[in-house]
Amino acid sequence: KAESEAQERAIKQVSAMLQRPDQDKVEQYKRRVARKKASVEARLKAAVQSQLDGVKTGLYQMTEALNEVKQIKNHLVDVDDMYLSCGSLSDKMRDIKDISAQHRQLATAMENLKHIFGVPEEVAKARDLIKDGQLLQAHKVLTDLESSRDDLLYEQHRLDNQSESDIKQLQAYFSEAAALSDDLADSLWKVLSKTISIVRKDSASLVTVLRIVEREQRADMKMQEQESHSGFLPPGRPKRWREKSMETLKRAVEDRVESDVYDTREQDKMWLVRHLEILRRSVLDDLRVVKFLGVPCFPPVYNIFEQFVHWYHMALSNHLQSLISDGLEGNEIISLLTWLNQYTGPDLMGHVELASSLDTNKLPPLLDDSVSESLMQTYFETTHTNMLSWMSKSLEQDSADWMREEEPETDVDGYHRTSLPVILFQMIQQTMQVAKTISEALKQRVFGVCIEELNKFVRSYAEAIVSYKEEHFKDRELPHYYTLYMVAATNNCEAFADFALKRAVATRKPKQNLNYCNLIKMVGKIPSEMTNVAHATCGYLLDEVFVDLKPHFDSIFQRSWLNDRTAVETICVTVEDYYSDYVHLKPQFFTWIMEQAERRVVVEYLRGALGRRIKLSNAADRLKAGEKLLQEQQMLSSLFGRLASSNVRSPCEALIPIAEVIKLQDKSMMPLELSGLVNKYNDASIEQMQALLAMRGDFSASEAKEVM
Repeated sequence: KAESEAQERAIKQVSAMLQRPDQDKVEQYKRRVARKKASVEARLKAAVQSQLDGVKTGLYQMTEALNEVKQIKNHLVDVDDMYLSCGSLSDKMRDIKDISAQHRQLATAMENLKHIFGVPEEVAKARDLIKDGQLLQAHKVLTDLESSRDDLLYEQHRLDNQSESDIKQLQAYFSEAAALSDDLADSLWKVLSKTISIVRKDSASLVTVLRIVEREQRADMKMQEQESHSGFLPPGRPKRWREKSMETLKRAVEDRVESDVYDTREQDKMWLVRHLEILRRSVLDDLRVVKFLGVPCFPPVYNIFEQFVHWYHMALSNHLQSLISDGLEGNEIISLLTWLNQYTGPDLMGHVELASSLDTNKLPPLLDDSVSESLMQTYFETTHTNMLSWMSKSLEQDSADWMREEEPETDVDGYHRTSLPVILFQMIQQTMQVAKTISEALKQRVFGVCIEELNKFVRSYAEAIVSYKEEHFKDRELPHYYTLYMVAATNNCEAFADFALKRAVATRKPKQNLNYCNLIKMVGKIPSEMTNVAHATCGYLLDEVFVDLKPHFDSIFQRSWLNDRTAVETICVTVEDYYSDYVHLKPQFFTWIMEQAERRVVVEYLRGALGRRIKLSNAADRLKAGEKLLQEQQMLSSLFGRLASSNVRSPCEALIPIAEVIKLQDKSMMPLELSGLVNKYNDASIEQMQALLAMRGDFSASEAKEVM
């Protein structure tokens, strides 16, 4: 196929050449083709020759390999023959083997002869070195003794016919070395147990101890590796001094945490606060010492700073669990929860000097969730109880202050007040602040308690005011400053309302759960409730005024009233007298009480006018009564306008159409007069109009009905 394709390409190429006009270049084309053909043939010959050389070399190497395999086979046959002929050689060489073992033992004994005969002296020397604090030299002596013992025991181990008595005799002879090891270990642990204090002033002794521990660690690893090969492990190995040193450090940390001797609850109410602060300072100082002084002394494999953090964390956890199990009370729980909340903060584990080496996010909680939740629940219940008790006692104390024989205190603007709102606000704010430092969830629960108790307090406050009023009306001479304390109680209502509004604004957030939103709504209702209490209190103040004025109001529209100005003058003097006390009310309550006072005075005049107390039988009396009512209306309107200006229409104006009806001379104009009165005051009833006509005395019952 390749050949036919080549022929086709050649034919096409020749055909193309023949079609060109320059036929004189045919010879040139023939020479070019000949050169290409010669070049291809030369390359083919070179390739074939290379392949032939490779095949020749491969055949030669295979021949050589075959010869070598035959030689190896012959050698293996010779080895098999030699091995079969050595079957009895072991028995013939046993004596030589025993002699060789004895020689090794004797050689080992000769090498350790000095230690064998000087064990007591070496042990005594090492103990003296330990007493002098030369632990590294003492460890060198111990290492030599143990090396001699181990070499001798190893030789015994290698014997086929081991002698248990010889092994026991050697172990007994070197038993002091084991005791010396224990003594040295005790000295090491004493140093390690004081790591925090020693590293401050003598870090060299700590480094010496750690060098010894690490040497023993390497010796343990070497002996365990030897055991895997020979099955021999010296007595007392592995010592595991590194693990024991870590245990010693851990116990030292636990002892430091438990070492603070704190006062009892009976000796000091702040015992837990002091104890927790001592713990905080101690732990922080120790960790700083470990980081900056201890880490350079310990090998990196110890991760000593991380280990100390873990140990202190666990020791604190156990210690706090113990404190909780012993029982904590009210403020003690608050102190502990606050301390726990600040544990990972900048005052302890999150301190700036520890931050580069300590990730507080990886620390587990100091207390289990169940324990923390139990503490929070106890705190919540205690707070609820305390809140109820504090509010009750505060109200009791304030109520008792109302009976004092001295005026209540005033603020900078001259408004009377008592200390109750300030005490209550501080109590709630402090409770909320403490709860906030513990957790947001607890803050919301405590906020709910505060609002619940504040709602109860509103009712209790109102009841206390009513009780105070009733007690006063039993003997109006006592208490002496009844009016001023009622003014102060009224002003307190505004303080309570303002506080509730501020709390509602301060705690309102864009996203809150349904319960929290309901609490906010409850807070929002407190201002209106306190305003109602304030208005009721102002009403009790007015009751005092109108009890004094009752005889004078009863005399209005009596026969004697027509010729006597005593009633209205007394009313004006009395209102003005009480006004001097009312000016100590907050503006909104002062305005309200003066409006109500004016309204109630007008009501008393209307009650007299419509009460059929007098019958004006002639026109002169009717004119006189009407004119007198207009005069007194002007006096009252002027009085209240002067004492408390108001933008609303004065209630005294209601007396003007009444006076006009009374003094009207033309009876035929009465329907028009009454129509104007009713249009102006559309709540006027037919019965009231009939009573007014009856007082005039010139309308019979039938005429009055006809006018209506």
